[in-house]
Amino acid sequence: MQRIIAGDYKGRTVSSMPGNDTRPTQARVRKSMLQILEPLRNKKVLDLFSGSGVLGIEALSRGASSLISIEKNKKIFSFLHDNLNKICTDSCFNAICMDAFDYLERCKEKFDIIICDPPYNEYDYMKIFNLSSRILSKNGIFCMEMRKNKINTDIFRVKTYGSTQIILWRKDD
Repeated sequence: MQRIIAGDYKGRTVSSMPGNDTRPTQARVRKSMLQILEPLRNKKVLDLFSGSGVLGIEALSRGASSLISIEKNKKIFSFLHDNLNKICTDSCFNAICMDAFDYLERCKEKFDIIICDPPYNEYDYMKIFNLSSRILSKNGIFCMEMRKNKINTDIFRVKTYGSTQIILWRKDD
């Protein structure tokens, strides 16, 4: 079980699927990530590879106006759907059981913030970034959690937390 750290839903618990199918974001990484992304008030957020949904729920808790959560694993999606419906009853959200790459390729919407926490070492971060960057609004932010890795710091801002890092990029045009 994880707890929401701040905002309207502070202290509420988020259920995770038992076993090793998910790797919930550590509280200290989540706290830092969301503080970097603030202010979230009235922002449209896309949460890719949502898992339990804790990152997206934190964004809603801190004032995001809407959330779309994408998770392809049907078992994990069930937990995501239940968590959103249990915690975010007064928020605008949509959970979609779909492959994140398929969603990114088909999406016509624009988002202010895209957060993602894919399974470590399974996907190329540049592929996720390139697909995501086209659906970011002007001044939108792409934020991805990943295992510590060598990253092009000419493109991304990098924050490291032990063996975990987050990469950030703001769309200027």
